[in-house]
Amino acid sequence: MRPPISRLIALCALLASAVGAQPARPERAALPPNALSLADLAAFRPTSANWRVVGDVSADRARRRVLATEPGTGILVNQPTDAAKGHLLTTMEHGDLDLALDVMMPKGSNSGIFLMGRYELQLFDSWGNRAPIFADMGGIMERRDDTRGKGREEFEGTPPSQNASRAPGLWQHVEIAFRAPRFDGTRKIANAKFLRVVVNGVTVQENVEVTGPTSGTAFADERPTGPLMFQGDRGPVALKNLEYKSYTGRASLTGLRYRAWVGDGIDTTWMATRPPTREGASATLSSEPARAPNKFALAYRGTLTVPASGRYRFTSDIDWVGTEASMQGPGVASARLSIDAKPVIANPGASPRAMADVELTAGPHAFEFSVYKNRQWGSERDVRLWIEGPGVERQALHDESALGTFSSPVNPILVAAPAEPLVLRSFEWHRGIKRVYVANVADPVGVHYSYDVAQGAPLYVWRGPFLETTQMWHERGEDQSARPMGSTVELPGTPSIAFLGDANAAWPDSITDERELKRLGYSLDAAGRPTFLLRAHGVDVEDAIRPDSAGVTLTRTLHFRAPASASTAGMYVQLARGSRIARQPDGSYAVGDKQWLVVLPAGAPEPVLRHRPGGDDLLAPVRFDRGEATVAYSIVW
Repeated sequence: MRPPISRLIALCALLASAVGAQPARPERAALPPNALSLADLAAFRPTSANWRVVGDVSADRARRRVLATEPGTGILVNQPTDAAKGHLLTTMEHGDLDLALDVMMPKGSNSGIFLMGRYELQLFDSWGNRAPIFADMGGIMERRDDTRGKGREEFEGTPPSQNASRAPGLWQHVEIAFRAPRFDGTRKIANAKFLRVVVNGVTVQENVEVTGPTSGTAFADERPTGPLMFQGDRGPVALKNLEYKSYTGRASLTGLRYRAWVGDGIDTTWMATRPPTREGASATLSSEPARAPNKFALAYRGTLTVPASGRYRFTSDIDWVGTEASMQGPGVASARLSIDAKPVIANPGASPRAMADVELTAGPHAFEFSVYKNRQWGSERDVRLWIEGPGVERQALHDESALGTFSSPVNPILVAAPAEPLVLRSFEWHRGIKRVYVANVADPVGVHYSYDVAQGAPLYVWRGPFLETTQMWHERGEDQSARPMGSTVELPGTPSIAFLGDANAAWPDSITDERELKRLGYSLDAAGRPTFLLRAHGVDVEDAIRPDSAGVTLTRTLHFRAPASASTAGMYVQLARGSRIARQPDGSYAVGDKQWLVVLPAGAPEPVLRHRPGGDDLLAPVRFDRGEATVAYSIVW
């Protein structure tokens, strides 16, 4: 059923361009991070008995501040007591740092990560909080100064831009890009800054300065470096997959000179045997000395200086190489890099990107880089080369200010969460496959989902903002797809309903025969929420997905009506599929690595949990009574 025309008019009013232009950035081809070993506590300074390493952990959503553990390694757990509640500090000290980790919070718990032992990013069970403050998950803690006077002691503190927190007992992913304060001798000349904080895929902080140590810090002063610290005196917390990159210096290109050619039939032989059209000195790599958008070549020589010995990764892009055969291959384009007269990158134009690692000693190295574009069409001429290595953050060796000369950035087109339920059709990418019969459903309570109408299967669930539709509606659209926003959980997307010869038969990845599963559109209830209508082997199915009033879960109810002529034997509903599914102490089922939960209503029949090669399935048999049946469950994240 089509939504009322009033809803389509309202949709047009909800379109908004984003707060700023989003320039295209290359996919990061970065070196792998360092890992803090959690085989034991050797990576940390001595501390009290509240910290230990375990093999598994779980939390009951109904019990406050309780973590259950199992022996083993790989997970760091804090379980404070009155006698033991010390903080945990790393032996590693850092300045500029990129940090990623997974966090589990039990119900009502509170903890924090202190960068340099001084600047706290808050960890808190903020599930369901509609108005997060600085003390919620992803908030930057406030500072305290008792000399400011009564009522003014606490100041600063930055709340997350939105609540991206997951339910207690689920693993949550946190990424932090932090820049240390800068000093001129003992004088501070720049404040510490959280460049970016991402919680469960959502950027919740950007470019937030901290003027000094936050409350609860281990140190009252500020220095160029300090240890990473995890708070131990507030509440239980579990941590794993701690990975970081610490930055201490930059690479530099000096004494750079270029030779530029313009003409027909350019290749490496042509460049080696003909005098350049022009030559001179340059401060950085750029295509500007060519002074031509097509049929040009550039060769650079100079000195590359790196601050430390170790493995360095170089990545080059020549953006005039496209997907068509006429845009690729020797004689069309090339990018070559040599260090100390030894080849590092030799891209004959087979693809835009080339990448290579090389061991370098600290200090200067002879540098040579050349590119050519032997094409008459197209205006692309960007020259791009990046370096990353020990203590060196991925940095451009090219002139980034010269990029994008021939194209304009596009403001993303956003569809806001509406004041009434909204159904928006789109294509959508899911696990590398473009789904072409997708209904995206927004709800005013702030919980949304994407539904593959052809497979009768939810694809994503999320809270927060609704959709980005740039690929659908900018000019003619690129791939016509929409993208969920907010804190998103990916569901399996396989057909929800199937008939199995027995309980061990393989579940289908998709159904294309309409005799097995046919879409019949949807109806709207009094509030405007859709119920999807399907027919499976002659059985009519009503599939209603509804949020709870708090906007933290979705309850799915499938109602079946079978005529007397329909066979219902072996009919199942797939509740979940994941790499692992495990029953939890509270009776719920955790999917994947405790990424989301399936919760069955009280009194529901026990589902079938199948451990199969490649992953687990959780199935509910459909049991009919006088031609009708109902299967219901909740998705919690």
